Amino acid sequence: MDSGGWFDLLFTQDAPAGTLWVWGNPAHLVYLAVAVVLIVAGVWAISKAPPERHDQITRWLAWSVFSIWIVPPALMCLTDTGERWIDHLPLHLCTSASILIPIGLLKRNQLLLNFGFGLGLPGAVAALIFPGEMFQGLSSYSVHYFLHNIGHVLPVVACLAPIAMGWWRPSWRYYPATVGVGVALMAIAYPVNKLAGSNYFFVNWPEPGTALEFFGSVLGPSMYLPVLTVVAAAVMAAMFAIWSAVAALARLRGSAPSPASAPPARPAPVPAD
Repeated sequence: MDSGGWFDLLFTQDAPAGTLWVWGNPAHLVYLAVAVVLIVAGVWAISKAPPERHDQITRWLAWSVFSIWIVPPALMCLTDTGERWIDHLPLHLCTSASILIPIGLLKRNQLLLNFGFGLGLPGAVAALIFPGEMFQGLSSYSVHYFLHNIGHVLPVVACLAPIAMGWWRPSWRYYPATVGVGVALMAIAYPVNKLAGSNYFFVNWPEPGTALEFFGSVLGPSMYLPVLTVVAAAVMAAMFAIWSAVAALARLRGSAPSPASAPPARPAPVPAD
């Protein structure tokens, strides 16, 4: 069997046409339920880890998130599927986050950690719930289906891990800069999409089968991009507001989480706003 045949066997076999990413697909619902369990169990386990293990956990998560972005495009290139390399640049929200979140974890970079929490985390959750038609025609039991789900579960856990370990908290003071990172990525993606006919960051048209399709159909092409920018900023604000509410509730209960000391070699606690 040639390389293309192996790719077909692992990635594209036995898909029921038009039924892969709908709520009536039992496989999708099972994957979604498993994703929720993995996220909750992973964050809980990390919160119970001793402080001396925090640096090791941080490194493992960072490299795992980065690797899960590298593996699928590498397999596609190695198996000669005929896909364009330009369609696998790290310019989608989730792939961008899969690079920026690990850097934020390894460098304790507050801006990147806040970006991951404010936009990367909700983007990954949305991809788990509304994957759209990007994998239309793939088997529910294929490797690619599995990698898609794991590739979005890991960033969610990685964004919540420093909170669970107690060495970082989301901060409103980084909100303007966080919005700026999102807008910069959209600005980079837009001309690339125009030149390549791609749709990185979904800025050129709403992805069919996703929540963005609603905005495109109601607002029309001329208003889609401005409203998409406002929606992205609103999502980030909502994430910071949720954290503020959680922190305030914890304080009212007399158990407000105070950032624990980071490992001696890399101290970087950030107080909650």
